[in-house]
Amino acid sequence: MEILRKNILDTFKSYVDGFCGIGPGVNLKYAHSLRVAALSERIAQSLSMEKEDIDLAWLIGILHDIGRFEQLRRYQTFFDYRSMDHAKYGVHVLFEEGHIKDFIASSEENDVIRAAIGEHNVYEVRGDLSKRELHFARLIRDADKLDIFRVYVMYREKNINVWNVDWSDLEKQSISDSVMAQARARRLVKTQSKATFMDFYVGALCFYFDLNFPISRKIAWEEGNYAKLLDFHSQNPESEQKLDEIRELVHAI
Repeated sequence: MEILRKNILDTFKSYVDGFCGIGPGVNLKYAHSLRVAALSERIAQSLSMEKEDIDLAWLIGILHDIGRFEQLRRYQTFFDYRSMDHAKYGVHVLFEEGHIKDFIASSEENDVIRAAIGEHNVYEVRGDLSKRELHFARLIRDADKLDIFRVYVMYREKNINVWNVDWSDLEKQSISDSVMAQARARRLVKTQSKATFMDFYVGALCFYFDLNFPISRKIAWEEGNYAKLLDFHSQNPESEQKLDEIRELVHAI
């Protein structure tokens, strides 16, 4: 299977350009896709994967959020729970509308690409994936989270309310017991459990628990973005105690 990177990048840029003018989120997701592709490649290289599989991991990184652009056009949001499942829609764009053929001629890895993109945003990966599909799904999930740390730091530094929930008295907010229970279990936090901005913030910190590969944790610390998120301190004594507990859980891994 031949992956022609320049052709793929040109085709992807052309696709994204079709959404220009609908907001700054387009450029944000375009840059995110390029970053995730590079991170996917790095993770794949660290695992000593074959060149074709490294290229495939890179391709999945480029295409993993292709559903985001139509989501933004239709709903003016990136929140799936307020709009549509962007991963499922990405699978629709690529395989039901047939756009995968715009990027790669061969269909031999279609099942892997479909599974990885479709599962990259779920709470828990399906149990019926093949070993190969699962491997690439885990890889893209790690690469995606690593760049999401960067995006969250960028939003925080620009004082942008990324989750669009009440963040008045942010430093005094409580952390819900159900959210903290999931953090203590070193699990991802379910969206329906989150009520406050701090709940969403803890949910972001818990992404670390779902990283699958040692290199992913290494990159998280190396880039420094996760450390910046982890260094947030609350003026609410109970919340700060819970954040301290999360920091201990993270450092114990």
